[in-house]
Amino acid sequence: MQLLAVAAGLAAAGVVASAPAPAGSPLALTATGVVSTPFEWAAVTTSYRHASATQAVNIELTASRLNGLELRPGQVFSYYARVGPYTAENGYGWGRAFVGDRIVPSVGGGVCQGASTLYAAVLRTGMKVLERHPHGLTVPYLPPGEDATVAGDFLNFRFQNNTRGPVVIVASASARRYHLSLWGTVPGPHITVHHRVLATYPFRTIVRMDRQLPRGATRVLAPGQPGVKARTWLVEQTPHGPVTRDVGIDMYRPSPRIVITGPGSQAPAATLAGGAPKAAHCG
Repeated sequence: MQLLAVAAGLAAAGVVASAPAPAGSPLALTATGVVSTPFEWAAVTTSYRHASATQAVNIELTASRLNGLELRPGQVFSYYARVGPYTAENGYGWGRAFVGDRIVPSVGGGVCQGASTLYAAVLRTGMKVLERHPHGLTVPYLPPGEDATVAGDFLNFRFQNNTRGPVVIVASASARRYHLSLWGTVPGPHITVHHRVLATYPFRTIVRMDRQLPRGATRVLAPGQPGVKARTWLVEQTPHGPVTRDVGIDMYRPSPRIVITGPGSQAPAATLAGGAPKAAHCG
């Protein structure tokens, strides 16, 4: 079985508690006044070089709406309540979304990258995840098992600050890189995220005839991507030794390669798709 490592430039996560940073620490408002949160519990960076110009704007808007948010002890965070609704009226433009095994245009496409980057950071803090849904297809910015899809108010990402102090979200997105970190008043846990690919599913090829294309010409509309079944688990370093906690198994369906051919073209050989789970809705 294959172990997945986080690819460089896709997700770089830091989980070691930082030294106090008196000049730049996020601030939290508590019952006793404003306090500093100088300890970085987790940091994740994802790339959105795959995004169109309007999808990049959507992604950057999620970062601006997450940045500076304070979660009090016991407080439940709702991504939809903070970032949604994912509509034009709320400032979102066109991006891409997953519908079944296809990638299609959708208003608000890209907001899932904010949810996924935040989820990847939360995994490294030990905070309690209340609701998270994997995408229907794999995403290009995080390994399988670390993503979180959202759609309307029916697929949400929620977690609870089950620690004894406030936690502050710091987020920014520019130059096609999304940076998100979580900060606390005391040193956080040392948690690493691990993945194992349990199975892969090949994609099929769909060939369509277009008589408007020149004779013998072909055009690829979608490159295709394989499906994946992956297990995710956490390892926390404690004074008594490492403690392993299972996160679960996620299924991602294959997406077909779609080729358009002109008259007289030789059709590419098709491959059969493997099993497929229920689709998510955001890319």
